[in-house]
Amino acid sequence: MYSIKYIRSVTDIDIKKKINAVFFKTPAGHEPVKETLKDLGRPTKTVVGEDIRFVELNWRVDRPYVDRLRSGSGEYEKSVYEVRHTVETLEYRTLFFVYDNLMVLVHFFHKTTRKTPKSELDLSWKRMKEWVHEQKSAENVAKSTRRKK
Repeated sequence: MYSIKYIRSVTDIDIKKKINAVFFKTPAGHEPVKETLKDLGRPTKTVVGEDIRFVELNWRVDRPYVDRLRSGSGEYEKSVYEVRHTVETLEYRTLFFVYDNLMVLVHFFHKTTRKTPKSELDLSWKRMKEWVHEQKSAENVAKSTRRKK
């Protein structure tokens, strides 16, 4: 005999994310991506949230959803990717990098040109380097604290 289990809501399903999205935070405590999305409101923030969740669940996604914009090299540089969003007739991009199992959302903008503007990419690259450097410093402090014990 077969047993049927009904699913009442999406929260009943245990779905494991491959990576977890977090917002980049400036030293002053601002979260630029989060603040921009709040300002835009619905439906933009809903579509962006769904697209980010799709990437979290299916990481190592390729075009047309995600594209690598700049490759990182070395310990303090990670590759920068973009998630593509279409809301009604408007194009948006969320730029991020992956560190261990974290998807760090560093920049969000409305795309008006065919190619991603260098200024947008440079800003995300700068934020990625700041974040990674701070993370590595915190890891080194934690390691040295453990050694002293």
